[in-house]
Amino acid sequence: MCCVPIFYNYIMKKKSVFAALIIAGFVFAACDKNDNTEPEPQPEPTADTTSISGTTQPGPDPDSIPPFWCEIPVYQNDTVFVNLETISAQTEGDFTFNIVKQLNNESDGNFFLSPISVQMAFAMLANGADGDSRKQIIDAFGYGSKSIDELNGYCRKIISDWNTLNSEYANKSAQVSEYENGASQQTIETANAIWTDRRFPLFSEYIELCNNYFDAEAATLNFANKDSSLAVMNGWCNQKTHGMIPSMLSDLDPLTITVIANALYFKADWANPFKEYATQKADFTNADGAVLQVDMMHQQEYFNYVRTDIFTMAELPYTGTTCMDIILPNNGISVGQCIEQLSQVRFDAALAKMSSQELFVHLPKFDLEFNHNLVKIMNQLGVVDVFSPLTADLSKMGGGYTEAFVSDAFQLSHISVDESGTEAAAVTVIIEPTGAGPQMIPIEFNVNRPFAYIIRDKQTGTILFVGKVEKL
Repeated sequence: MCCVPIFYNYIMKKKSVFAALIIAGFVFAACDKNDNTEPEPQPEPTADTTSISGTTQPGPDPDSIPPFWCEIPVYQNDTVFVNLETISAQTEGDFTFNIVKQLNNESDGNFFLSPISVQMAFAMLANGADGDSRKQIIDAFGYGSKSIDELNGYCRKIISDWNTLNSEYANKSAQVSEYENGASQQTIETANAIWTDRRFPLFSEYIELCNNYFDAEAATLNFANKDSSLAVMNGWCNQKTHGMIPSMLSDLDPLTITVIANALYFKADWANPFKEYATQKADFTNADGAVLQVDMMHQQEYFNYVRTDIFTMAELPYTGTTCMDIILPNNGISVGQCIEQLSQVRFDAALAKMSSQELFVHLPKFDLEFNHNLVKIMNQLGVVDVFSPLTADLSKMGGGYTEAFVSDAFQLSHISVDESGTEAAAVTVIIEPTGAGPQMIPIEFNVNRPFAYIIRDKQTGTILFVGKVEKL
């Protein structure tokens, strides 16, 4: 979700302060996961014992428990291998992976970010900007010489496609009998809002544009009544993220004149749910070498899978059009190094080489929260002018916005993964003062060390979230 508070600077005569908050909220829930790891071949255990986290367990009943109990030798198949070093790591105009790389450099440990939320929020901001302030945002998104209308059209299409998908799945869910074992579901919701202080009205043309392309709500508040204004904005945030992000602002600067917000909510069931009885304590090795016991989920199933010279990747599908790609770095490569070598071109090349393979997936349950500052990251991507009171041009927002600028930008996010699925939310805030045949044996995909993951909508090609886990 994205919020943009705007402040008027009574002290600085040359520049008033525009606070833009961009808050992007996402939730995904009820999704099962699968992990694919290819460890070194291990001796097969005896028929009456099994090796799990170094403990001896009674042998399973093969008719009732999937064979995740045993260490399985890995059958390597070169038909699912792609050498990414031979593919150019093109980065120009690659907003998603460029922002992920910047965050990878800025963050110490885990992160979780929604690139599309940042893009939606800054796209709304770009429509209120002019000159270099607008151009830098468009360039960062990879649109180069393209017009703002093309960026708006892209956002409009994404929103429309998601609205259509939501309607289709709502109809399917309504048709499911109450006697059936639950209705599979997928929801991708995005919402936008603009709140402005009554002292600084927005241009009607700007409000109409944001409504037409972004379905943005617009409301005028009395920011002098801080508690009342915060209640309205935080209530919207809580509603649009379905409670995953209860609030986006803890305070309201007296110089704020406008807040722009984008919320994204995601929820989907796993296509192949994990069984709770299969979850057991197992070792997970953090990036610093520390080993801890975590609740590890297990599953044996066919999943799309690929091996590269940098990582192995398994696609864990949700019901509908979405999936989670688990990226497990090869031995000797850190997850941070893995991310640095990724680009949209290389990621697409790996996706193209994926094929259905039988996998033993081991995936840890985790629940993580994040707060990432975006100002320096956006600066590194070339978005500079809007953050300076000397260079920002947000004159297309309203008559009182010629002296406005962005003072801060950050994203709050939360993700929880368990047997029943995934639930997550992200809030981005910008503040401006004034492939092969069946295997003979399954491949083991053991996510027992740092990894990265991507949640994407395969129908629209949109990457919803990107995350990295270095420690649990």
